[in-house]
Amino acid sequence: MKTRQQIELLIRREKPNPLKKIRIACGDGLCLVINKGGSKIFTSRYRLPNQKNAEDYSHSPPYPEISLTEAFKKHYILMEKVKEGINPKLEQKEKALKEASEPTLNEVAKDYFSKALLRESTLNDYKTRYEKWVSSKIGQLKLKNIDSADCINHIQIVKNESGKDSYNKGDGTRTASIIKTILSQIFIHAVLDGKLKLSRNPMLGISSKMLGIQQKHNQKKRVLSQSEIVETWRKITLHEQLGMLLPASAASIHIAILTGMRRQEIVGMQHDELQKLEDGSAIYHVPSTRMKGGVDHQVFLSKFCMNIINRLQTNTIYAFPSSRYVDRPINKETMNNSIRSIFGVRRPKPPIEMIIDIPWFSPHDLRRSFSSGLMNVFKTPKPIIHSMIAHGNDDDDDSEGLGYDTTLDKIYVIADEFNEKKSYWQQWSDHIERLVSQPDER
Repeated sequence: MKTRQQIELLIRREKPNPLKKIRIACGDGLCLVINKGGSKIFTSRYRLPNQKNAEDYSHSPPYPEISLTEAFKKHYILMEKVKEGINPKLEQKEKALKEASEPTLNEVAKDYFSKALLRESTLNDYKTRYEKWVSSKIGQLKLKNIDSADCINHIQIVKNESGKDSYNKGDGTRTASIIKTILSQIFIHAVLDGKLKLSRNPMLGISSKMLGIQQKHNQKKRVLSQSEIVETWRKITLHEQLGMLLPASAASIHIAILTGMRRQEIVGMQHDELQKLEDGSAIYHVPSTRMKGGVDHQVFLSKFCMNIINRLQTNTIYAFPSSRYVDRPINKETMNNSIRSIFGVRRPKPPIEMIIDIPWFSPHDLRRSFSSGLMNVFKTPKPIIHSMIAHGNDDDDDSEGLGYDTTLDKIYVIADEFNEKKSYWQQWSDHIERLVSQPDER
């Protein structure tokens, strides 16, 4: 009887025969089969109790990925099961069937998105990002086969790849951070739904700090001057006229300037939520699902606002339709991209005369500027401004000098001073229309 060292040497040296398979006995019913094509597979020969003929069971992976010692371990485990009357081939088939029935990450993600209690704009944003960065990359993997290393590696890939987008200016930290959040929520959903054990959640213990994707929030709060608002309006209009911005993208910035609404409140606007008035204006009934505070809100849209919206002539339910998807509105990032466009950081870079020459600002800064304008130009009472912009104590935004007085806010909400708010929206709209209609004297 050859020793294991001698058998190992024989296995290593033996060449395949293109005409027939070669069997090398290893002992105790284990052998190595060298196929005609050259693959070397360890095989166990066994006979179940009360079974007349012996059968072969092939172990994976092939040699040399599995050593002779490891093959013997697998062989002895298999023989113990045979003694107990377990058919290894039947067990293998059952395992394969169970594997086939295991859900993929994409399947669990679809279920999560259908049940997630998220604001409409956030849900659409999550879906879009998942489709772009996850679905075709690791979405086809079986949920139970995804480990922490897979998640970490993929998030790092997202960070590097998204950083190449011109609007990210070489930094994919924010996109990677959001993808981490989406994956965490999907795996938590899988645990709660019984599709995954808590201890098998691959996102457990993975922090943004560990991945180097902590978001650095800009603490500088901008309030645009009247001249900066006018310059912004004109540059947005110019970029639209020259085909550098789509009409819906440009209109969303104009409406932000005129109303002080948040991005999700603007982009999610639907035609059936607009109560048309006789003079051409409208009242926008914003549903609670689109509001940061989760409470229904009303915004007055002047005739000037409605002319901008009606100019889009959409055939969908959305006032600001996506140019890529007929059943979706533009997303919040579209408004950010519109601002990036006039600052010249999108590709292709526009001529110098197309680039705005003021300090950088964000869409939320337009909201601050609206509040500041109402207070400085029309001396609007602070509680009224609070009510107009649905400013909550979680906004962490006091650069308008508004402070936050919940008592006063409740008084105005209860009293429903909508006519007073409507008057200020109209005055601000008239003020902006007058400013942007004046000839540019530069």
